[in-house]
Amino acid sequence: MDDDLISRLTAESADLRSRALEIDKSSGERDTAMLMKSLATAMEAIRALAATTGRLDGPPGLGKSGD
Repeated sequence: MDDDLISRLTAESADLRSRALEIDKSSGERDTAMLMKSLATAMEAIRALAATTGRLDGPPGLGKSGD
């Protein structure tokens, strides 16, 4: 996963979480808000896993994909 994709995941999950809170407060659409919060959490988990995987790949030549 490249840095651009990780940055997009971070920004979009924050936007999604913010919008979910707005929906929850304004309209009472709890199901929609809960789904959006869950999706934002999943996106944050993907970002965290990508960061962890990046650290586990090691230096080039020792199994890092694409090198």
